[in-house]
Amino acid sequence: MIMQETDHEEPTADQSQDAARAQAFLALVNRGLAQKRATPVAMRKRAEALHSDALDAATDEDEYGLLVDAVGADPGNAAVLLDLKEYFDFTLEEDLQVVRGIVEIAERRLGKKGLKEYAGHFWGFLETRPYMRARGALASLLVEAGRLDEAAAEWEALLALNPNDNQGFRYFLLPLSLERGRLDKAAELFRAYPGEDGLSVLFAWCRVLEGLLRKDEARASLALAAARKQNGFAEAYILGHRQIPKDLPERYAPGSREEAASYAPELFSAWSAHPEALKWLASQPKPRK
Repeated sequence: MIMQETDHEEPTADQSQDAARAQAFLALVNRGLAQKRATPVAMRKRAEALHSDALDAATDEDEYGLLVDAVGADPGNAAVLLDLKEYFDFTLEEDLQVVRGIVEIAERRLGKKGLKEYAGHFWGFLETRPYMRARGALASLLVEAGRLDEAAAEWEALLALNPNDNQGFRYFLLPLSLERGRLDKAAELFRAYPGEDGLSVLFAWCRVLEGLLRKDEARASLALAAARKQNGFAEAYILGHRQIPKDLPERYAPGSREEAASYAPELFSAWSAHPEALKWLASQPKPRK
């Protein structure tokens, strides 16, 4: 039998350069992980000053240079590493490896004492924010990788550390819980954030879906009336009658088309996992204007 030869494309110069740069950044993360002693206070402050200057830099080139200098001064500064990471191209697996490393670096900087002391009040203390940002980035990558159970675990842990949820992780965890049929987790979130039904398009329409998944049509009908009042624009996205925009709005007002579009991906995914719920919603008469 003659084996057919297959052509293997050689990487282009740009691809080779990107791969080399990715490895160089990974080396920076490994340097931070390999630190045996804490960075001296003076060098930490220098890195923080350089980081601040980088955020105000006039050009990307200037920002990049200042971030490189900052991580050189303090290899254990997770905030700098997170911002510098945006200048590199990674495969998904490389990105996961890099961000896991940054999470570990941030956790080491907080220490066991910090993790215990700030628990329940994270984000309210500036020193906790790099850790929260890194774990949030990790959760997003896990979703991209289709590892939803792991992503949910990350969000649950982050909400336990910071129930105030300044980063808005509840808006990802609630629809994912309903998508996976985890009514227990959804109930916990509804209890933890009372009143969100009337304020958030996502919570309002998730409340409808929750009623249906509990086989409580009367409850779902009441929730539907409230959801339509809170933001009726979401229904078209859920049913697939309106296409979800590629570029989601950066700002929105409660009850607006922009608010509905902002949460359309999460709502569509949650409802689409339950065809009977979609069928029920499509059959409901629209209220008279």
